[in-house]
Amino acid sequence: MADVTTVTNAGLAITTNRVKGSGTEPKYVAWGTGTTAPSVTQTALITAAAEASTDGTSTQETTTTTSDTYQVVGTIVCTGSAKAITEVGLFDASTDGNMFMRGTFSAINVSVGDGVQFTIKTVYDQA
Repeated sequence: MADVTTVTNAGLAITTNRVKGSGTEPKYVAWGTGTTAPSVTQTALITAAAEASTDGTSTQETTTTTSDTYQVVGTIVCTGSAKAITEVGLFDASTDGNMFMRGTFSAINVSVGDGVQFTIKTVYDQA
């Protein structure tokens, strides 16, 4: 579970574009080794890992109110060298996309061939 997550300013723009029928869905999951705290102004992972982003599977889920949660599940497999993964981002394109959200967490050590499945949930709350 992420220690800290933030929907970015670009993420808010993606959301409003989608509501009005424009833009692309933020369903591309990427990972990295950066440890800087998430900020609404960030536009990219701090230290993106060499592995390409993965095209996640998106669904509507229920957390509190029916269909109040946008969820993306995606698995990334380590193909480069071993590393300590500490950040994840959700983007609206597989390369050069706008970052919808970024999360940081305690290191997940991966070796070549290891995979990490990320489940990213954005809960819309009327509060």
